[in-house]
Amino acid sequence: MVLLLIGLLLCHYVADFCLTWPALIRSKADGRNIRPILMHAGVHAVLMGGCLLVYGVSARQLLILTLFELITHFLVDTAKAQVSVRFPLLADVKQKAYWMLFGLDQLLHQLVVVAIWYAAAV
Repeated sequence: MVLLLIGLLLCHYVADFCLTWPALIRSKADGRNIRPILMHAGVHAVLMGGCLLVYGVSARQLLILTLFELITHFLVDTAKAQVSVRFPLLADVKQKAYWMLFGLDQLLHQLVVVAIWYAAAV
């Protein structure tokens, strides 16, 4: 059970920090084009879905949990991009406010990961 949580956390890390591309970075910075953010959320859903599949969750549970990851990741990242555009202070990496928003973004994602783990483990 703990291995599943570690696997899901690793999937989040890989999708969020290793599998990024320039268009995604621009979309997260300017909030104009949401297609790369949707694709990014899809990467998250596929990786976590693979992890859940290896763990042996039912097909129904796999569908529900991967859709939950896709939707929540997209909403959190899109909201963060929109907030950053409206409040330039939050987009400046030299400002504490940027890092507070970044931390909140990651906290929300991690809470989703824990919720998925809990739902799969029960």
